[in-house]
Amino acid sequence: MSPNLTGPFTLAAAELRRFRGHPIRTLALVAIVLIPLVYGGLYLWFAWNPYGKLDQMPVAVVNEDTGATVDVNGESQEINGGDQLVDQLKEDRIFDWRFTTADTAARGLEDGDYYMVITVPEDFSTRLASLSGTDPEQATVEFDLNDANGYVAGIMASTVEAELRNQINTAVYITFATTIFGDLTQLHDGLTEASSGAADLADGAATAQTGASDLQSGLGELTTGAQQVADGASQVSDGVDQAVGVAQPVVQTLAGDWSQIQTGAAGAADLAGRANADLDAVYSALCGADAADPDACASLQGYIDDADAVNDDIQNANDTIQSTSTDTLNQASEDLTTLQTGASDVADGAAQVASAAATAEDGAGDLADGLTQLQDGATTLASSLSTAAESVPSTNPADDADNAEAYGSPVAVKETNLNPAETYGRGLAPFFIAIALWVFGLMAYLVLATVNQRALAGPLRSVPIAIGGWLPGALLGVLSAVVLYLAVELGLGLDPKDALDTVGLSILVILTFSAMAHLFKLAFGTAGSLLLVVLLMLQLTSAGGLYPVETTPRFFQLLHPLLPMGYVVDALRVTISGGETAHVTRAIVILGVYLVGALALSSLVVATRRRWKPDSLNEPLQV
Repeated sequence: MSPNLTGPFTLAAAELRRFRGHPIRTLALVAIVLIPLVYGGLYLWFAWNPYGKLDQMPVAVVNEDTGATVDVNGESQEINGGDQLVDQLKEDRIFDWRFTTADTAARGLEDGDYYMVITVPEDFSTRLASLSGTDPEQATVEFDLNDANGYVAGIMASTVEAELRNQINTAVYITFATTIFGDLTQLHDGLTEASSGAADLADGAATAQTGASDLQSGLGELTTGAQQVADGASQVSDGVDQAVGVAQPVVQTLAGDWSQIQTGAAGAADLAGRANADLDAVYSALCGADAADPDACASLQGYIDDADAVNDDIQNANDTIQSTSTDTLNQASEDLTTLQTGASDVADGAAQVASAAATAEDGAGDLADGLTQLQDGATTLASSLSTAAESVPSTNPADDADNAEAYGSPVAVKETNLNPAETYGRGLAPFFIAIALWVFGLMAYLVLATVNQRALAGPLRSVPIAIGGWLPGALLGVLSAVVLYLAVELGLGLDPKDALDTVGLSILVILTFSAMAHLFKLAFGTAGSLLLVVLLMLQLTSAGGLYPVETTPRFFQLLHPLLPMGYVVDALRVTISGGETAHVTRAIVILGVYLVGALALSSLVVATRRRWKPDSLNEPLQV
């Protein structure tokens, strides 16, 4: 194999063998590998989730509220918004609440025992009570901070100020509602009872609506039947009219001639009786002798029997006629008139019944529709009353603390995060991993040699010599990057979106940063370490790791696209939290350019070092 290919690895192995034989030398290499872990790991550990432990920050609460009395429906109502707020804070440990006096709180804030003091003034409830009058006053709550106890602590406290305001606004809401409605428990119970009654009304209306529908159906059948009866009664009335029209004149005529009819009937009856008697006498005379003709007598007897039957009919008819008076016939005429009138009245009544049944059917339909509307209205009323009852704030401080966000901020802002970092430390991890990897390069070549002096005088070309001087740091850097990743992943739970990309990118970063550190140390010696520190400072301020680049001064905005750390931070954010892969691709390209460029410049420096000058015999001071 060509010496130019094996040379860099041979030089790297020779450099690493220098640290054998003594524990101190080996520990030096171990220390170099652990530098990123010590720097980045420890910093991320202590700052991983400080906002998740705000309940351990002592904050003093001073309640000086003296309460107030308001008139509600002619009765005095005691209110105390300060006590309401204190009870709510006790149920929601946003901070480590310390309920104390004003003097103790002021002294604790001055001495650093408390990071913030919340004071409820003595006129807090009085001003709240004024909201129900004609001259309302705004109530106040005082927040006191002391940056001498830590400016960042004050910023952390302010991040939950919105939640504190929710609790305060809820206390105000409860107190103000009490001044308007009095005992909120009674109001809640009353609305609940009214809601229950409205629900019962809705159920009753539903039952009544069903009955009304059944009634409408029954009345429909009744209407049909009544109309049929009306039609029949009308036909009967018409028939009676016709019958009476024929019979009544006859009856009236008979009544006028009835005396003559009776006389004629009596004469006819007498004549028939005498004729019947004469026939009997004739039969006796003709058929009483022995010489009478039997056939003739038999025929005569037949005539006599027929005459007897006719005589009986005549006699019966005469008896009937004689027993019937003219008054009876007149009464019969009047009865026919009454029958005619009654039949007409029945027909009219049946028609009225049919019409009334139809009207009742329509009314039952209207009743069913009205009951349906009543049911719907009662259901809506029950729902509205139930909602109103639920919206009445509870007098239980625990419930008020839980509902503070809704009461204090009725309108919620819906926030969507495409790639959430989730914790403070996970959001800062890209920045501090990049810094830790840069620090490795800064420290590595304080211990490792940047170039093999023997190789400079040998036949090996400058490029293999430069790469051979960089490789020990690069190999240790790769190990260091892997150790840092494993520690942050296993110890803190980094849980990146793409673990392989994160590790691979970290390796590329350490290769590039170590190549840049090797170049500066090789080219400038001790001054190179100073330049690396300066370059670190410039990258810290221009990489956009803590604040958006757009919020920094113009000078740092100009540096941002020129230095590699900004690209590293952007790419690690994507591999850890997710995002646009173009950032990773761009970072790989930029880091590749820096890596190749650094190695190329190192090769040029090595080439210049191979030109021996008198000063080459006096090596510069190394640190």
